[in-house]
Amino acid sequence: MTAPATDSSAWSAECIVAQRPEYKELHDDCRQTTDIPLPGTTGILLQPRCGCACHPFNTPGI
Repeated sequence: MTAPATDSSAWSAECIVAQRPEYKELHDDCRQTTDIPLPGTTGILLQPRCGCACHPFNTPGI
């Protein structure tokens, strides 16, 4: 079994639904643009940023 070309496990709900042509405008509603750390911890995320390729600002290292 091979892995899919795009891993959608880190995508926001809006970006998952936006994969359907009739809902493509939902990419604009995605608000998971940054990692949100768990308060009082280091390296533990409360909510990771969306990993969808529709967010050009979402590239690691930028």
